[in-house]
Amino acid sequence: MDRRNVIFGMAAVSLLPMATRVVAQDAGIEKGKLKALMGGDFATATSELAVAKATNRAVKTFAELEIAEQAAVAEAFGSKPGANGFSEKHQTAVQKLQAAKGAEFDRMYINGQIDGHEELLTIHKSYARNGDDPMARGASMVAVTGIQSHLVMLKTIKSTLS
Repeated sequence: MDRRNVIFGMAAVSLLPMATRVVAQDAGIEKGKLKALMGGDFATATSELAVAKATNRAVKTFAELEIAEQAAVAEAFGSKPGANGFSEKHQTAVQKLQAAKGAEFDRMYINGQIDGHEELLTIHKSYARNGDDPMARGASMVAVTGIQSHLVMLKTIKSTLS
């Protein structure tokens, strides 16, 4: 059996609980934090798929970086990656991404990350100004510049994809 198929299969199985969870597990989480955490869970889920399925090295590298960054943000927000689920819109995007292959997958992943990062930029800017948790506010302040950098990286990667 091809090692990639085994790795992809394991990754897909590990994502099933996350991909089917569309409501927050902890209703006590502040709304602003929850939006950021759910956006991070989407970025993590799609990036885990990209690590397993992407054909372009830059796409895989970005995905690895994104997974690590979202884990750090989740921790600063007092949560864990994958603990908060994501929206129905994001669930649909994950399902489409799971079905994509090759260069189509790479393009879909990068386009989804651009859209997701634009959403997260708005969320983190708002939380940095108005959030209740000082640790999470600090994380959002730092996240804003990180997200802006990621958008530049993502658009550069997009321009290299066929």
